[in-house]
This record gives sequence, C-alpha cells and structure tokens, in this order.
Amino acid sequence: MSYNRMLAKINYIGDTIVKATKLDIDDYGTIIPLRELELKLPSDDSIIHTLKVSPYAAIFTDNEEEDNSTIILAKGITEAELNREKEKTISAVNKTQET
Repeated sequence: MSYNRMLAKINYIGDTIVKATKLDIDDYGTIIPLRELELKLPSDDSIIHTLKVSPYAAIFTDNEEEDNSTIILAKGITEAELNREKEKTISAVNKTQET
C-alpha cells in the first residue's frame, strides 16, 4: 500500500470529511498554499480530536491520491512549531549556499 504525507492547514471538520489546504515551505520560510483538499475522516476519535485542536497538522493518508483519501495518522502542529520549521528551512538553505 502506498501512503501520502503532507503539511496541511485545517479549514473545516465535518462528520466524515476534513477540508484542508496542502502547504509547503519555500526556501525563504514562506508558507505556500498548494491546493485545497477534501479528505475522509477515519472512525478513530484520536485523529478527529487532534485535527479539532490543531490549526495545522502533518497528515498521512492511505494512498498517493490526495483528494478523497482517508486520513490514517495526524500529528497536530502549533504555530510556534510551524515557525521553528520555517526557521530550519531558512537555515538549511543558507548553509547550502555558504558551501
């Protein structure tokens, strides 16, 4: 089975679906919205709770197709954690450019 992972901003949580924006972080630490997605919720209450309390999440789905995939794992990400990831990206790019 093939899995897909992504950084996402959670926009809406319904009874059976999540609407989210797939995100990326560019070399300058800017959050880039890539596309809007509609993902299926599993019956796992812990995943649903994680998505409800987190504005951002690292999401793993059950296949490589993005839309209509079922979420199999989600880790909440706070804005502070997201900012640290942005700083790491900028630092990594700067180190690469120095060499």
